[in-house]
Amino acid sequence: MATSSQSRKKKKKTKKYIFEDRENIDLLLSKYTLLSPKRKLVKQCYILDKEVARTMINKIWPNGSLVDEKAIIVEAFPGPGIFTEELLKSGAPHVAALENQKVFLPFTEDLSRLYPDRLNAIYGDVTRLDPVGDGDIILPARTSKELFNLINGTPAPWDSDPIIKVFQVIAHRPNERRFLLRNVYSLISRYSWYRFGRIETFLVLSEKEFKVITQPPCPKGKPAFYQLLTVLYNMCYEMEVLHKEPRTSLHPNLFMHMNQNGEEEPNEDIEIPNVYLVRATPRKDLFSHNLTKLDYDLILFLVKQLLIKRSFKLQETVEKWLPGHGSIVAKYGFSEKTKTGEVTGAEFFKIFLDIIQNDGFEGSWLKEEAQYFVETDTSVDTNSWSTRSRYIF
Repeated sequence: MATSSQSRKKKKKTKKYIFEDRENIDLLLSKYTLLSPKRKLVKQCYILDKEVARTMINKIWPNGSLVDEKAIIVEAFPGPGIFTEELLKSGAPHVAALENQKVFLPFTEDLSRLYPDRLNAIYGDVTRLDPVGDGDIILPARTSKELFNLINGTPAPWDSDPIIKVFQVIAHRPNERRFLLRNVYSLISRYSWYRFGRIETFLVLSEKEFKVITQPPCPKGKPAFYQLLTVLYNMCYEMEVLHKEPRTSLHPNLFMHMNQNGEEEPNEDIEIPNVYLVRATPRKDLFSHNLTKLDYDLILFLVKQLLIKRSFKLQETVEKWLPGHGSIVAKYGFSEKTKTGEVTGAEFFKIFLDIIQNDGFEGSWLKEEAQYFVETDTSVDTNSWSTRSRYIF
């Protein structure tokens, strides 16, 4: 007897989650009425609990003291300023709170009056740095040069310690994936505030995007999460997972609903996803290979081409690109059967360096096609002098 496709599907098991600290959550909701389920901001995550803020600070700075921190600490989307206040209480000498919602500006402005020499409250959006176009820049968008001056930044050589440390909660924001892509594109092209030196980023990510950027190569099966973003972050950053929190720790309202009496109640029978705190430090040797900006754009083009199909054999692909030199992959321990989905971003970068620095690459069809793509792609700003982001999103 034929059965419907719906009856064959297994129901997804949900993990029952009980709001044990109901009293504390009620206090948070009463204090931060801006985050009511009736408001638009309910979909965004903010750190509301001092204990969560202290936990994350201790994970980033294990000794718990920031008195000797030399880098400028930039907190994006501080919201009510709970994490900002804990940073200052831990002794951070120079903090910049970059808020993109006017309703939250009074929180950080009040803190800046308490810590006038240590906190700089700025109306701006880190996801809208260097907007593309020649029109007027409307706040909260800003240029990276303007922001760098506002936080009193000092340029430094790339191989020195990070000059800025950015903490930002981007989990479950509408443009989370777009920001991650734009961030790594700006790094590869050495645009935006990466022109001034190395910038270390501490990202609070959703579970979905966390799996993407930390996914290792998959020798077996279908590498569903092994994508362009995975390779680029592995190529450009040293990644470290520092902490995991349930999503409700950052926003208890996310799993609330209104009952028949118009009162807020928690949805208890639901699986609560996690958010992850990840350290992303740009590699010191990323720009130590005497390559031009065009070379790095070519590498980005080659990565995109190589990941069109992750089941392609690596050696055969390199041989097509550079006839007679497909065997260069063997020096990195790869066999003839190795597939492109089985190679890390750092290993891709070494292979591409060999390809670009090979004498046969100059004047080859591959370089001509890649260069033509880079120079004519409408999503790239070809003005080399421009301080704007080269990629449109």
